[in-house]
Amino acid sequence: MFKNKFFLYGLGLGLIAGAVLLQLMFKVDEMEGRTLDAGQSASALEQLQAQADKLNYKIVPKAQTIYSDKDIETLKQKAAEEERNKIAKQTASPTVQGASTSQPAAKTVRTVYISERMDASQVADMFVKANLLPDTSGLVASLYQKKLTTRIRAGSYSFEDQPTVDDIIAQITIQ
Repeated sequence: MFKNKFFLYGLGLGLIAGAVLLQLMFKVDEMEGRTLDAGQSASALEQLQAQADKLNYKIVPKAQTIYSDKDIETLKQKAAEEERNKIAKQTASPTVQGASTSQPAAKTVRTVYISERMDASQVADMFVKANLLPDTSGLVASLYQKKLTTRIRAGSYSFEDQPTVDDIIAQITIQ
């Protein structure tokens, strides 16, 4: 009959599939425009809850706040920081009014967080920003001299008063 038999088959199937998809889109628009009745909403909610239970999911109301793992970690860090500040205020304030004035100075605790893949100069900048070191050159030079630039551990480190460069290197590196 025709030389282009496969082309005509493809064209016909394409027209049929397009018509089906167009009708499906119209049906979806029609379904979205519909509102649920009060009787329907209770049964629909029960059905939805049953389906969620089968799949081990939990249905949460829209107004309820949901926290991700990252949000929870941030809240924990804020709570820990508030606790540290509270403890620092308690130790800084005198416990007894009118006590002797020769009270030793309160120790200042500074915390530095070193993230993964930070190089020696970035770590030294963190310590300068935390007022633990006067400049970056001493720490960077010591790390290069001892060949510990690749041995810096990620994590949170707390230092009291004014630590020396060797104290800092001993605490932040794997030896």
